[in-house]
Amino acid sequence: MDIDLLSRIIKELITDHDQVGLLGLGTFVAEVVPASFSDKGYTINPPYRRLSFHPSISESDLLVDFYAESNHVSAEASRVYISEFLAELKQVLMQRKTVVFPGLGRLRATRENNFFFVPDEDLDIYPDGFGLQPVSMKYLHSGTNEVDIKLSYAEAMQGLVDRQRANEDAGLP
Repeated sequence: MDIDLLSRIIKELITDHDQVGLLGLGTFVAEVVPASFSDKGYTINPPYRRLSFHPSISESDLLVDFYAESNHVSAEASRVYISEFLAELKQVLMQRKTVVFPGLGRLRATRENNFFFVPDEDLDIYPDGFGLQPVSMKYLHSGTNEVDIKLSYAEAMQGLVDRQRANEDAGLP
């Protein structure tokens, strides 16, 4: 196993699950951040999933089971292999203070070897938000005509709910 493979596995698993544990290190946790207004209230930013790392949480079976199934090995063999790799990764992290997970971000260590995660800015782990873009609430100019768009937060959120219901009715994820 190498860091590229581990990153791809984590990204695949975290897209469908809320937690992916790394034996002996901690757990990546994804949580949905609701739609929000920008600082000045002129833009509605769509919802997204934020990825963080919690060294104190230790969910570990998902990664082990996925690796075992993908490589047609026993869960115990998978656990041993992953544990050895992650023990080496932990040593590198404690010495170099940063490990880059390509396509995800950087796992970092403080001087006291407390671990934290800095996600890549373009990380996308929220399939339900595919295609959603920020919506500007400023005036739209069309030639000499001005159109004032006034949309409450509740109306904007209702649009997202309606879209999700339409997808469910159509049998789409």
